[in-house]
Amino acid sequence: MADHWGNREFKRPAPRAEVLAAVLLHDSGWTEFDRSPGINSEGHPVTFDRMPPVEHLDIWRACIDRTASHSRYAALLVATHFAYLAGVKTADMLEKGETESARRAQSFEATARRQLRVWREGLAADPRYDDALEGPGWATNAAILSACDRIAVHLCAGFPRPFDAKAMTAQGEERVFKFSDSGERHLKVRPWPFQGNRVRLQCEGRRMTGTTFTSNEALAAALDHAPVERLTFTLERCSASG
Repeated sequence: MADHWGNREFKRPAPRAEVLAAVLLHDSGWTEFDRSPGINSEGHPVTFDRMPPVEHLDIWRACIDRTASHSRYAALLVATHFAYLAGVKTADMLEKGETESARRAQSFEATARRQLRVWREGLAADPRYDDALEGPGWATNAAILSACDRIAVHLCAGFPRPFDAKAMTAQGEERVFKFSDSGERHLKVRPWPFQGNRVRLQCEGRRMTGTTFTSNEALAAALDHAPVERLTFTLERCSASG
């Protein structure tokens, strides 16, 4: 998605390489969890949205650290993304009365924002980032990462449709675009934020024959032997034909 982002109406990522790296690496801390997520009390695999908050924060921290080993600017985008999500998590935990989890989320956000200041100050002297650390350039890049993350979660997790995301227009204004079903793994998008008239997205997943397991080891074995399938999603401009 990020590779095809931008047209006359929607602003393109710049610097392109770092923004694409941020999108590619922003969930790199989940690798170990994805290989062996473990099971919950009912024997179902643990999912990213149903895991203990402390573990979630540790994985977000790993995502930032791994991205930083490749690019400070990419890590700046990733840390900003997760600092915002930590703020959302803090509010959610406080509403549920889970004060200890809320405190940990607040601590994560504070640490991330301190690191953000360090990276931003370090990058400020580099002319490559003159238009990318604040203002419309920064807002565009941050919105692209957030939108790609949101779209991928909705597609891969099978969340309900329609749904929407946000992007920055060429004029520097925030705009909402909506996704609606147009067939199996085929969605119409309005307004259209990508190049051309359609974008095909591909990823690999493992097809599991069961949903309940007797142990973490049983789940790990099932994952190891599950056949790999390629999933294809097509995003299309509403006015496209043929």
